[in-house]
Amino acid sequence: MAPSISTETASALRKYIDNATIGTAPIIPGAVVHILDAQANTLFSHGSSSTTTVNSQSISIIQSLTKIVGAIAFLQLVERGLTSLDDPSTIPTHLPELAAKKVLTGSTTDTEGNKTWHFEDRLGDITPRMLLNHTYGGGHTYMDTLLFAYFQSQPTLSWPTTNEAADTYATLLASPLLHQPGTKTTYAQGLDWIAVLIERLTHTRLASHLHTTIFTPLSLDSMGYEPVFGGTSLALPGNADTFWPRVVRSGEGYTALDPPRPPTLTRADAFPEGAYHTGRLGTGLVSSARDYARLMTVLMPGNAGVEPVSGIRVLSPASVGEITRPQLSPDIRCDSRNVMASGVTPIVLPAYIQSAHMDPEGSFGLGCGVQGADRVLMDGRRGRSKGSVYWYGAANSEVWIDGEEEVVVFVNGNFYPWNDEKWVEFVAGVEGIIYGGLREGG
Repeated sequence: MAPSISTETASALRKYIDNATIGTAPIIPGAVVHILDAQANTLFSHGSSSTTTVNSQSISIIQSLTKIVGAIAFLQLVERGLTSLDDPSTIPTHLPELAAKKVLTGSTTDTEGNKTWHFEDRLGDITPRMLLNHTYGGGHTYMDTLLFAYFQSQPTLSWPTTNEAADTYATLLASPLLHQPGTKTTYAQGLDWIAVLIERLTHTRLASHLHTTIFTPLSLDSMGYEPVFGGTSLALPGNADTFWPRVVRSGEGYTALDPPRPPTLTRADAFPEGAYHTGRLGTGLVSSARDYARLMTVLMPGNAGVEPVSGIRVLSPASVGEITRPQLSPDIRCDSRNVMASGVTPIVLPAYIQSAHMDPEGSFGLGCGVQGADRVLMDGRRGRSKGSVYWYGAANSEVWIDGEEEVVVFVNGNFYPWNDEKWVEFVAGVEGIIYGGLREGG
């Protein structure tokens, strides 16, 4: 039976969102909740904010939700025969900089305070699959204290300007490995290496490639790269006044981080004319809730890679199966999927993904998480189903694709810090109302 949300449930959900976002002391600055069924029919959509107008067409910076789009783009190339997930020759052939890296094991400090960093040779191959499921051995300066400390200690590096958000390619080149490939799960830079790999395989700038292969065929007009990375989607007719700037919690209030109309920045040395890879897939995209949720319907089991509005096949059923299945072996599945914080605690707070009310039995898929058991919320209500595909954006955005219940849910607060306690509670409340309504409707 197709899912439905009753008038009573929709009213309760709308009231819950408004109560959290409007008034003299809102709990969060704003939120959009957008829910689709497997055929991309809108079951519910509502946006609310005490300071601006937001809805499913508001365009925001989606940050790490970019990763699922990256997995889709790479699997398209696998289907075309341009690459594979598991060929051990791919990395040394196309990413020799990554193949040459050693593993950082730690440091020692002598009596005069001089620090020496210690490395060991890499053992074993790195494959594209490892880049997509966070097992290749790398780290992330925002999330790993050892890598952050290493960057801070290097006289040739300035972490505020050389990090995954500010200068992704330079950060990739400067980062050592932290673990032997395949031995540990660490949220890392793998999707940004995938971005470089796609550009080198296609000899095309990634922004153009994504528009040609995904966004334009599906008429996803709000999707593209952030203006700071050269993206132009915000300049399209109808998009200029729909941008939703991010804010960061500052005491009892919020401070804006983005101008209403961000300027577009370009690099003269960008690939393929130059050697610098501006494309990134760990973060980087902007989108509306409407367009992003519609793209995610291709991962529904019943759609098996076909986008239901256009009827276009985006992926094969086999590729959808690769992205959405648990990728991690049991020995590294449940001990290291946490998303920690290093030097950006005001922006990113640690998240314990395998905690009791999150995903204790889960795994990474490719560019996403895969729910390991039906979620039980802290108040005892049931949330998303086992096997749901999910991920987050750093400015408190979240998507999940529940194949059992046949719904895509996109929830966006567009503020920092990520994993803010009030936001986590808000999403749990939204989830409880949705699934209570789906059960009643079924």
